[in-house]
Amino acid sequence: MALESYGSFEELKSRLDEIVEAVNDKDLPLDQALSLYEEAVGLGLRASDLLEQGIDEASVQEALASDAPAELADGIARSAASAADARMEGQADDGAAQQGQAVVSA
Repeated sequence: MALESYGSFEELKSRLDEIVEAVNDKDLPLDQALSLYEEAVGLGLRASDLLEQGIDEASVQEALASDAPAELADGIARSAASAADARMEGQADDGAAQQGQAVVSA
């Protein structure tokens, strides 16, 4: 089964439980045990992806459900833009000062 087909943690856990049970069999050939180990690692990565996806979806839902007015969001965006502009102006002033120092030194 492709890793993407596991859409829930319950499905992943069920398959991981099957792998643990199979690996506990002392008669399991080494190559099969290694294949199961690789599958288990892939399932762990898929579980991590599902977790990140759940966190992202929860964050979006929380933001949409918040009672913060649009004006607050606009104010935050304007503040961020002003800060970026100030940084850009500061960098331009630093460049002009360095050019002035170069002329004085020459």
